[in-house]
Amino acid sequence: MGAAPLGDDLVALRSRCHLGISEWSELMRGVVHFLLADYGVWTLLLALLLGALQTRQQWTLGRWSEASLLWIAFWVLGVGGVYGFLMHLVFGSFLAEQIGWPNSPFQNEVAYANLTIGILGFSSFLYRKRDYLVASMVAFASWYFADGIGHVVSLVVDQNNAPSNAGTVLYTDLLTPVLVVILLWISRDERRRLS
Repeated sequence: MGAAPLGDDLVALRSRCHLGISEWSELMRGVVHFLLADYGVWTLLLALLLGALQTRQQWTLGRWSEASLLWIAFWVLGVGGVYGFLMHLVFGSFLAEQIGWPNSPFQNEVAYANLTIGILGFSSFLYRKRDYLVASMVAFASWYFADGIGHVVSLVVDQNNAPSNAGTVLYTDLLTPVLVVILLWISRDERRRLS
C-alpha cells in the first residue's frame, strides 16, 4: 500500500489542530511573514541553538560561543546577507516603502554591501580561521550597528514608525552586533573549531 498524498496529511493535521480554513491560512501567513520579515531574529536564534546542540557533550561557555559564532557567520551573515542582497536588488521599491524611505538607486549599493556580508559569512563558516572570522564579524557588526543608529535617528527625528524602521530590524541591528562582540570576547581562547 502506497503512502498517502501530502495533501491528505495536511488535511489530517489541520483537523487534529481544530483550525478552520481561515485560521489555518492566517497561521501560515503569520509563519511566512515571520520567516521573511523577521529573518534577523530566527537566524540568530537558530545559530545560538545550533551552537548549543553542537557543544552539548562538552559544553563550556567558550566552546558554545565559538560554535555559535560560526553558525552566526553562516545563518545571520551568510543567509541574511544574501537575503538582504536579493530584497534590496529585486524588491527595492517595496523594501524602501517598508523602511519608510523613498526608493533610490542607492538600493543597489545596499544590495551589494549585503552580498559582501553574505560572502564573508559563508567563507568564514567554511574557512574557519579565527582572524578571518573576527574581521568578518567586525565588518558585519560595525555596519549593522551603524544601520541601527540610523533607524533610531529616523524614528526620533522623522517619527518614522514604518515596520522595517521601528520593528524588529531596529533591535536586531543594534543588539546582534553587541552579542557578536561579547561572543568574540568570551571565545577568545577557544580553538576547537577555529585555527
